[in-house]
Amino acid sequence: MARDIDSSELIPCDVLLYHGGSTVSQLIQWFDGSEYSHSSIFDGKMVVEAIPEGVRRRALKTTMKDTIYADVWRLRKEGVFIGSPELPAEPVLEMIRRYVDEGDRFAYEEVVLLAILCTTRRIPLPFLRWALDRAAALLVRMIDGGKEPMACSELVYRCFDDAGQEYHPRIRGVDIRAKIEIQHPPAQPDEAIRDADRLVTEFFDLYASAKHMETRDDLLMRAMEADPNFVTPKDLKKSPDFEKIGRLLPLS
Repeated sequence: MARDIDSSELIPCDVLLYHGGSTVSQLIQWFDGSEYSHSSIFDGKMVVEAIPEGVRRRALKTTMKDTIYADVWRLRKEGVFIGSPELPAEPVLEMIRRYVDEGDRFAYEEVVLLAILCTTRRIPLPFLRWALDRAAALLVRMIDGGKEPMACSELVYRCFDDAGQEYHPRIRGVDIRAKIEIQHPPAQPDEAIRDADRLVTEFFDLYASAKHMETRDDLLMRAMEADPNFVTPKDLKKSPDFEKIGRLLPLS
């Protein structure tokens, strides 16, 4: 069992995975099959995360305000932790700075991540419609405001992946297109499944547009080992390249 740690023990590029208590956070945890609903990365002084206003640096106390607890995970490649001479933190920190500098380009809402998760699960049509309708409205607002959606876990993943192959976090089992095909088999769907297929198709067309991709297929075909657009907090937890360091003690 991982030990409790103090915030003074954090090092640059540590990943924070949060257990949130809001209704949407709990739904993300339920559909993602994990205790985590949000993620961020530590730059050595502050926490960098995707929030509705964009990619922002925030105080640790602020980011944990509405969180029940947060666990700290650290990149470890071939037995070497990030921050060591063999795996310096600077390339990842450079990517973190780049995303912060471009932070106004992006926006994030938990409901969008929830909607993506809903498309990979067999859930009642009324709830699917509720989630996708709300996420679609948010995506339209982002597009109208010149914003690109950037999920919290997508940001964390990209900070490492963009830093170079030696920092690439292996993510297992991420192929959203395959999941959708399994969820909605093509054999003579009934009316409810056709309706669900239509909702999912419309949502991913809108999501692809928000991501500045030409078509939904362009977005989905990029899913190989992992597509940053679909990485979730659970995927970060499951990565063999992140090791759990401990649970942050409550901040006074």
